[in-house]
Amino acid sequence: MITVVVVIHLLVAMAMIGLILLQKSEGNSAGAGFSGSGNISSMMQPRARPNPLSRATVFFGIAFFATSIGLSLLSKQTAPAPTLLAPDASTATPVSTGPAPKVNDLREPAAAEPAAGAPASTPAPTSTGATPPAAAPATPPAAPQVPVN
Repeated sequence: MITVVVVIHLLVAMAMIGLILLQKSEGNSAGAGFSGSGNISSMMQPRARPNPLSRATVFFGIAFFATSIGLSLLSKQTAPAPTLLAPDASTATPVSTGPAPKVNDLREPAAAEPAAGAPASTPAPTSTGATPPAAAPATPPAAPQVPVN
């Protein structure tokens, strides 16, 4: 059914293009009404009687509009369209129901929770609101070994 409507839609579109190109412009110069170069008095004159070409163009315009609406109604899906933003449930990772992670938790690997009486491992914010940088490790990392041939 959709294939038939698409073929009709394309035929109507090509016929409409041909009819529009065959028509004579009102001012005998293309775009005279839009460029400002045309005669202003020609815009105030009554329009000429519609000829068979203009009537056929109106008919094909209405047919094009109708086939466009028909195609949109025929192609309407009953299920929601797949999207890249929301993966399907089979590949989705489970969502944690705990509290949202803090900024420092995202930068550092997760550490064991401190005991109930132990101080927090994250330094308290300073008066400016920024946390001080982490302390440097006590021993420098070992130099990489270079193989000798």
